Amino acid sequence: MKVICYAAMESPQCSPHTVNRPAAMLKALDKTVIEHNLLACGEAEEYIVFVGFEADKIIEKLGDEFNGVKVRFITASTNWNDCLTEVERSLFDTRQVLLFKCDSIYSKEDMQMLAADRNARLTCEGKEANAFSFDPAEVSISDDFQKCLRPVEVQDYCLPLRYPWNYLEANVELVRRLKGREIKGEIEDNVVIKGDVHIAEGTLIKSGTYIEGPVFIDSGCTVGPFAYIRKDTVLGKGVQAGRMEIYDSVLMDGFTSKHISYAAHSVLGENCNFGAGTITADYRHDGGNHTTLIENKKFDTGRRKLGAFIGDNVKTGIGTLIYPGRKLWPGTSSLPGEVIKKDRFNS
Repeated sequence: MKVICYAAMESPQCSPHTVNRPAAMLKALDKTVIEHNLLACGEAEEYIVFVGFEADKIIEKLGDEFNGVKVRFITASTNWNDCLTEVERSLFDTRQVLLFKCDSIYSKEDMQMLAADRNARLTCEGKEANAFSFDPAEVSISDDFQKCLRPVEVQDYCLPLRYPWNYLEANVELVRRLKGREIKGEIEDNVVIKGDVHIAEGTLIKSGTYIEGPVFIDSGCTVGPFAYIRKDTVLGKGVQAGRMEIYDSVLMDGFTSKHISYAAHSVLGENCNFGAGTITADYRHDGGNHTTLIENKKFDTGRRKLGAFIGDNVKTGIGTLIYPGRKLWPGTSSLPGEVIKKDRFNS
């Protein structure tokens, strides 16, 4: 079986986290989306990865071989339909293909079920999950091949990454699946740890910190002293979280906040720096759903709790307050005492 991963697309609706990386390169817990998906596929003859937008990032991550399987990269259109023609050209004498779009995270159970079910397509609650298994000798990809494939409903999970809060929700789903406790880092005295908590090697949890799982903390982090890490939180590699309160949030690799600050229901990008007193608001006084702008149109997120979505290398001034659902593009900043009421884009 050959595994074909379509990772060439841009994902503007998931901005700001996909402004400077393809969705396939977003990290969920300690692995990128493309790593999760390739590992979920099981044994394969070859991985064929279609790249386009920010292709170098994917090529550098996977290299010539991943998980003991040869990787072949093909530069393709960022348009899915245009790419299907290129997919057909790459099949040669292949008798079984597992094809998926890398803008969702698929479970091992579902991908291997799909691979074993010849000429099938994965669906989630009746909607296409963008993963397909077929024999090119029986199904021509040049036709509307999806209609020729039998629908198979997701049994475990399929986590779409269409909007920035979906990325948060995907991490929450995965951290909730980490049962038990695994503590490999250094824990100082007077630290309280409750529930399912995973702390990687090389991380330091300083005195007075309170952690209530499920929580995942990657390697090289420093947390505390007197930090409060609440449930459904994921800290990436090298995060420096001083006297922070964090709830239901993803802090991506290299995020830094060495002073008192608060983040909830938020995604904070790589190598960001929160100035002292930075706070993300997350609840409307009327208790209604939050709206946010997606491609310049107001969009109902369906969420009553929603924080901030902050791109890479953002710096906030001391005392910055951020309205719910606001997005800051990579490299932007705020002034001391500023209240951010609107999305902030690169100049």
